[in-house]
Amino acid sequence: MKSPLCSGARLGTRKSGNRLSLTRTLRRHTDRRKARQNPRMPQINFPQKKGIPTTMTTHEIITSKPKLPVYFDIYQSDNQLVPSHWHAHVEILYISSGSMHVICREESFLLHTGDIFLVNSGDIHYTRTIGRTETYLLQIPFDFFNQMLPGFASIRFQEYFSAEKYKNDPVFCEMRDHLLTMGYLYKNEKNGYQFLFGSHLHHFLYILYTSYVLPQSQSTVSQDTKTLTRLKDIITYVERHYMEPLSLSDISDRFALNPEYFCRFFKKNMGFTFLEYVNMVRLSHIYSDLMQTGDSITQIMERHGFINYKVFNRMFKEVYGCLPSKVRHQ
Repeated sequence: MKSPLCSGARLGTRKSGNRLSLTRTLRRHTDRRKARQNPRMPQINFPQKKGIPTTMTTHEIITSKPKLPVYFDIYQSDNQLVPSHWHAHVEILYISSGSMHVICREESFLLHTGDIFLVNSGDIHYTRTIGRTETYLLQIPFDFFNQMLPGFASIRFQEYFSAEKYKNDPVFCEMRDHLLTMGYLYKNEKNGYQFLFGSHLHHFLYILYTSYVLPQSQSTVSQDTKTLTRLKDIITYVERHYMEPLSLSDISDRFALNPEYFCRFFKKNMGFTFLEYVNMVRLSHIYSDLMQTGDSITQIMERHGFINYKVFNRMFKEVYGCLPSKVRHQ
């Protein structure tokens, strides 16, 4: 008997059996997994609102901001979906207002205003904002750390910092204040601001390194190296080929796995079926093109791997809360 995860010969939208609800899956996934350091996390009901373009790729190539040694940005989003991806940079997310759902290394976190989340180098992670959210994003190159800390590859930082838990912790508050000051300097961009920005960046990293490096016994990654390498290879392959019809037999053969084992392996380690993941990647690229190009919706849909307009419209509305035609007319 075929596994229910493997139904359908083609990973597109050709068979009705493949028409899964991404929204329902995201809700189930959030409810099933318990968040480390956040065990009472409630079920997330994603609001049906319009989103913003998602331009991050599954293996993200990050370019530093002009005149800064790191990538820094402050952005507002509404129900923004960034499918699972990874990069060598260390990523820090600060929730200035609103909420964000993060899945990192099979663990689920619900972030609120004032929380900080750190994604360690190479970790596979997924993010989705809930309602209107403002986020500070700081991404620090691996080489930036490695030049100062030989052997940095073996270092892991604490991931989740709850504002409620750490509100009276002077070390956390000082670290957070340096991040907020970087945001103030970045927004005002006065002449020579990059020197002060760099000073606060180094103070932030000093506190992070001296206070929040995980002991070796706690820094062991839950997924072994072989599993992580295989997942990253699959994610990279999807990013390069998501616009093509992808069959389970082709993808499993590509990675020398039995099709049913591949389905179980991907679902267990990513939290989504392979088809659901591919469609999330497709939809994020489609949204970006709707906002950034003048191509017709049909052209964009077909360019990014959908062939059934009705099913595409339904999936798009489930994720972004409106039809693609409404996005195009905004």
